[in-house]
Amino acid sequence: MISTPTRAGLLALFVTFSAGIHAALVPEHLKEMPPLGYAFIAAAATGGALAWALVSYPDDRRVSLAAGLFCLGEIAAWALFVSVPVPGFSGTPEGIETIALVAKAAELAGVALAFPLALPLRRPSASATSAH
Repeated sequence: MISTPTRAGLLALFVTFSAGIHAALVPEHLKEMPPLGYAFIAAAATGGALAWALVSYPDDRRVSLAAGLFCLGEIAAWALFVSVPVPGFSGTPEGIETIALVAKAAELAGVALAFPLALPLRRPSASATSAH
């Protein structure tokens, strides 16, 4: 079984990867759709902060939960932006690009790691099992 700090480190890696992709795409999005460029700046900064927190506090379930929700939010926002016209974003829906799919794969892996860390399965205690 992989230790919690190791899992948190892997989660930090996936979150950092997503944040890095968002940071790299900021200039392009600032030119095409400035509000989306600002959202990419926020995503990159939030991802960086979460990755730092995961490495600094690997046993804190709240950090893992926040990272999982962040990854889910990134996936949901992307799905929205590639499927429907979003008010205030004239270039939507956007086309599906390979780099976005790579980021979504990393975020999906992050979700798969985050929620078991944040919401571990509870095993019945010895007193609860002996009461039955």
